[in-house]
Amino acid sequence: MKFAKILFSQKTGRDSNTLTYHIPEDMSIRIGQSVKVPIRNRKTSGIVWEISDEKPEFKTLPITEVNYEKPLLSEYQIKVMKWMHEYYFCSLDKLLKLFVPKGILENKKLRDSTKKSEQIIRTTPLKTSSSQNNAIAEISETPKNNFLIHGVTGSGKTEIYKNLADRYISQNKQVLILVPEISLTPQMIEYFERGLGIKAAVIHSKISDGDRRRTWLSIWKNESKLIIGSRSAIFAPFQSLAMIIVDEEHEASYKQDQSPRYTIHTVIDKILQLQGKDLKVVFGSATPSVETAEKLKDSTIRIDERIGSSEMPEMEIVDMREEFKKKNHSIFSDKLREELQRILNEKQQAILFLNRRGSASSVVCRDCGHTEKCPDCEIPTTYHKKTTSRESLICHHCGKIFPPPSECPQCKGFNIRFLGIGTQRIESEVLKEFPDAKVLRADKDSTSGKYDFEKIYQSFRNREADILIGTQMIAKGLHLPNVTLVGVILADIGLNIPDFRASERNFQLITQVAGRAGRCEEKGKVIIQTYNPENLALLCAKEQDYDKFFNYERTQRKILYNPPFGNLAKITIENKSFQECLKKTEGIERLLWKIARELNLHEDLEINHYPAYLSKLRGKHRNIVLIRSKNPKIAPNNILEKLPKEDIIDPSVKIDIDPLSTT
Repeated sequence: MKFAKILFSQKTGRDSNTLTYHIPEDMSIRIGQSVKVPIRNRKTSGIVWEISDEKPEFKTLPITEVNYEKPLLSEYQIKVMKWMHEYYFCSLDKLLKLFVPKGILENKKLRDSTKKSEQIIRTTPLKTSSSQNNAIAEISETPKNNFLIHGVTGSGKTEIYKNLADRYISQNKQVLILVPEISLTPQMIEYFERGLGIKAAVIHSKISDGDRRRTWLSIWKNESKLIIGSRSAIFAPFQSLAMIIVDEEHEASYKQDQSPRYTIHTVIDKILQLQGKDLKVVFGSATPSVETAEKLKDSTIRIDERIGSSEMPEMEIVDMREEFKKKNHSIFSDKLREELQRILNEKQQAILFLNRRGSASSVVCRDCGHTEKCPDCEIPTTYHKKTTSRESLICHHCGKIFPPPSECPQCKGFNIRFLGIGTQRIESEVLKEFPDAKVLRADKDSTSGKYDFEKIYQSFRNREADILIGTQMIAKGLHLPNVTLVGVILADIGLNIPDFRASERNFQLITQVAGRAGRCEEKGKVIIQTYNPENLALLCAKEQDYDKFFNYERTQRKILYNPPFGNLAKITIENKSFQECLKKTEGIERLLWKIARELNLHEDLEINHYPAYLSKLRGKHRNIVLIRSKNPKIAPNNILEKLPKEDIIDPSVKIDIDPLSTT
């Protein structure tokens, strides 16, 4: 008799996800299959995780039913799950939910889709440049399987992706295209469907449960060949995957910030390790991350010119300190106001970018200096004029909403002022300065609905508005041919965050949003407003000098043993009591040093603790223990796996391997 460990999508004990059952003699069972088994007098679906001849010491019940003849999970997917479980210290039930939708696992009947199948007419292929042709040939014809396309904004990276996808799909293979933001998906879907003449299977967090299951099944049955999605699409049940394309690879959204806290690059490395000879991976960006650029320096394809006749935009930094001296207290410099008037006169389009939503960043009493803060997070709330049905203060970390005060709660004065700049305030200032301008705003508040961003994007592309105001979601990947002006309202936001990636993020963001300008015949103009005009990230972005920035940043990382020259792990400890939080933090730090000395790794590691940047969040105090390995061959996992089980599974202790931020 054989026995099977069954994995469930919910915990079956405090730290267990599997139960053992015996396999009836007349039943053929394979690892990865979905089966029904009895739990507490009811049938529950799970995945066959392991099969063994060894009889357990306890009595076992039989597997009662097989949901599908074909396994839902392949052998390599199970290997990836087991690796993620150990590497990211995450529970198997959470991983199973990533890999298999609940309705699929339980074999629930799926209603027929009411969507009409549209005929897709393939567009005439675009003529590719010699640079694009060379990139396509190198990727498809050389034995290497891991590439970086480092191409300036507007250099035609998407056309390279399309040609590569066409090659493999024509061989009846599957191709996965990953995009960092849901907002980019509509544009990508349209481009690839029309370019390849086939329907794309789409996976992201805003699709319905029914659509997710239909898409999953179409990939599992090897019917869908073109798959487009956000990071979770990497876990789809591919049957003949030949190529993974990661667009805008530098984006932070390729890192999951909830358990399992995986990074898409690391997961792809594991998949390559398991399927290397049959798989090609292409990363693409105008501003590659330091880690990817360093790792793939021997397989990087550079494209330094835009396609067609379009030139790189002219970029100018405006010192807002000088504007203040001129008594210009507006959020627009004289130069930006002048350029906005010009594009309106010439019937062109402009983008105004700010890395913050809302109307103001904080509410301050001018008499006593009191700042309105969230009582649970102890950080300033953001004033919103239009997001809700009335004026509100919103905490963007816990989501609490409060009415703005009519008087100061501290000194009872009435001299309340809304400080800072938000997208809503920019919108009202634009309409005040240019009352005839047609304005659209794209931020998280205006795009909360399923198709909101797609509507805004299509409206702006169809020239139904003159100016698009937005946050990060408009900074990347969008092709808006009529935009000739980009204004960065306040480039300083984020420059002074105490994190080793802060400078890189700002350089990438400014470069990416600047790349929206002048993508056709008309040369673009970019105006960067700042109070820090000497900042290296801004100067390199203005000069469009990636190499200068990369070399500086690489040197800093090497000196400080930051990735890719060292490895990081971050442990965040939370507790409602400040003293208990500190006690737990110091205890974990002492224990980690003890383990490091026992393993003779203490000279290769730095371990220290400090308060989190958001030191209180949702009513809990927060501390961080950071492990930095000074040797890239030594992973912090080596000592973390020696922590007591109760610490690893403690919900107040959050382990983040390869964190994006140390704060």
